[in-house]
Amino acid sequence: MTVLLESKSNTPFPEWMRWTFGGIGIYLLGDALRRFLTVKSLSFHALFVGAAVLYACGYRKRIYLTEEGIVRETKTWLNRNREIFPWNELGHVGLAFRRHQMMAFFERDILGWKVLFDRSQEGRLREILKERASGVDITTL
Repeated sequence: MTVLLESKSNTPFPEWMRWTFGGIGIYLLGDALRRFLTVKSLSFHALFVGAAVLYACGYRKRIYLTEEGIVRETKTWLNRNREIFPWNELGHVGLAFRRHQMMAFFERDILGWKVLFDRSQEGRLREILKERASGVDITTL
């Protein structure tokens, strides 16, 4: 599957933050284990928070446009999910601009997907929509 356009709506935090919080999570789990082995008391709050932080560090999200449609992938340490919004189900596209960003709302029936792009990607997005979903109305706000 060829990626036509990559969204900015990807992983919610940068790599340096993932590594920092990963270290904090490992520290908290290690501290809970140390307390259990030395003092024989289990620190549930450190264990729970450390495990939650490590789990959150494994979360990744990616949204991109392909020949098949709009793809939203989410990955965690334990799960992988991939949803495809086919071009033939697309009813309307709304584009909203703010500073250097562009929010595209891909609508089908009542619901839809909000996807964030750079403003510089507008031309490429319009080309893809013209090619893949030619009968769809595009509204600019």
